[in-house]
Amino acid sequence: MPAYSKTKVDKSGRLFADQIARFAEEPNLFKDDATLDQAQEAIAVIEWWRSEHAKPLSRVAANLRYYVGEEGKPIVSQRLKRVPTIAGKLLREPAMKLSRMADIGGVRALLPNQAAAYRVAARLRRNWTITRFRDYVSEPKEDGYRALHLINRHRGRLIEVQLRTPRQDMWANAVETLSRNAFPGLKFGQGPAELRSFLFDFAEIVAQEDLGLASKQETLERVKERSIEAVKLLTSDEP
Repeated sequence: MPAYSKTKVDKSGRLFADQIARFAEEPNLFKDDATLDQAQEAIAVIEWWRSEHAKPLSRVAANLRYYVGEEGKPIVSQRLKRVPTIAGKLLREPAMKLSRMADIGGVRALLPNQAAAYRVAARLRRNWTITRFRDYVSEPKEDGYRALHLINRHRGRLIEVQLRTPRQDMWANAVETLSRNAFPGLKFGQGPAELRSFLFDFAEIVAQEDLGLASKQETLERVKERSIEAVKLLTSDEP
């Protein structure tokens, strides 16, 4: 039997996210013993729910290595979302229920090219319990992000599978690093417009290279111009 019901999981996730939102305006919030006890209980429930994804995640990662084996030597990695990251997502998406968060456990495979990524996605959709498939290659996200995302239900838990090319991974990691170290929220559509425009155009070039096509001259020119603004932003001493 599970230690907590999904209703308890959802309530704990929402309570903790709401408390974090309040903390910005009430710095003394957690000095109240009752509030602190609620937060500690909520974190315990979230940690339990997170741990419930560990074994399914490992199994999915192992199985994915089998399905990508025909594509040379792809790199497969896995991760569990940390509690602060879970809370951050609940803050950004107030309507989300923690029990339905599909990427607490995540597996990623780097495939040699886009055709290989599509072949692996087709195999997974035939053989796994895929509850959702999103093709961010044919329909990129607004910031230019590209990859194939599949949500796999394994042993009652949702595990996200990302299939990327090395170029797509390089672009995504660059955005992640910039968001973490210089411009918080960049990966969620925030940050300087000049930098976001540069990254969008750079993603277009990456996509063309993945397809073996030459990028449009105007896109190359825009990236060249915007790279200068991006460098200024990254080297500026201003907060």
